[in-house]
Amino acid sequence: MTWLDRFFNGLRGANRAVLIALYAVIIAVCFVAVVCRYLLNDSLTWAEEFARYLFIAMVFLGGAYVIAEDGHLRMDVLYTSVPPVVRRAIDAITVACALFFLGSALAAIWAGLGIAGSQRWSSLPLPMQLAYLPMLIGIGLGLLYLLQLAIRGKAVADPPAGDGPGSSEGHAR
Repeated sequence: MTWLDRFFNGLRGANRAVLIALYAVIIAVCFVAVVCRYLLNDSLTWAEEFARYLFIAMVFLGGAYVIAEDGHLRMDVLYTSVPPVVRRAIDAITVACALFFLGSALAAIWAGLGIAGSQRWSSLPLPMQLAYLPMLIGIGLGLLYLLQLAIRGKAVADPPAGDGPGSSEGHAR
């Protein structure tokens, strides 16, 4: 295992740990908000906004993690029915489109950080850049993971054995 493999394995592990922590915090904040609202008859004004921004962070960081694990959904009907040379072309087009999208999104979020300037959250005295930062990190991680998969030639996984045309494995008989 190279130092780069160890680096990406550590990065994926850290990404996963942050996702688990965000999930736990969202559950705790929502639980406390419900308890305060229904048992104490006093709602927390900041809880909904805080949970929303944590959920947005979880979506972007989770998207990057799914790229790292090569777990995005795909339509395999066409992909498994074409020869390997066409699959490689499909892989190249898919990676190019994803790189373009993630690069454009990264630039847009970077610009959004500058536009947010001195804005604050509506219920907490936190800078709005704090809400945009996980988006920037998630998209950046997604780009890194996608580049790693593309360089290693694993941007799109090979179809499982028995999924090709004429195969009855896994199908009702």
